[in-house]
Amino acid sequence: MTIRQFITIMVFGTLMCWAGWGVVLWNIDPYEAGLVSFLFFYITLFLALTGTISTTLYTVYHFFGDVQIPVFRYVQRSMGYGLSVASVLVVLLLAQMFSLLNVWTVSLLILIAAFVLSLKLSKRRPYIPTYEA
Repeated sequence: MTIRQFITIMVFGTLMCWAGWGVVLWNIDPYEAGLVSFLFFYITLFLALTGTISTTLYTVYHFFGDVQIPVFRYVQRSMGYGLSVASVLVVLLLAQMFSLLNVWTVSLLILIAAFVLSLKLSKRRPYIPTYEA
């Protein structure tokens, strides 16, 4: 799969997720909705946010990146950050739905996200050049 095909599929899928989220938003009454309706709302929002953030970050990395690295690294990095940010935003919305959103829960969520990100960054292996004689 070429990068052009990947970006085309990501943009199309993201637009479909935003359209699905809009359908859920305008056609479902939250006061009469059941569990399935809320699941559709949060799943489509999560996928739409992930696609939007990932494609935006890939574009920024590709056009404004300083270091020339392989394209799959840009995709990998942008997808990871897109999933992370979308997860945090959806968890914040869920906390608001259950009236749990306050300064302490936001601080705890930020600490957990920072901890997970620091674990991810600490697992990177340093580049050690090998010299052949």
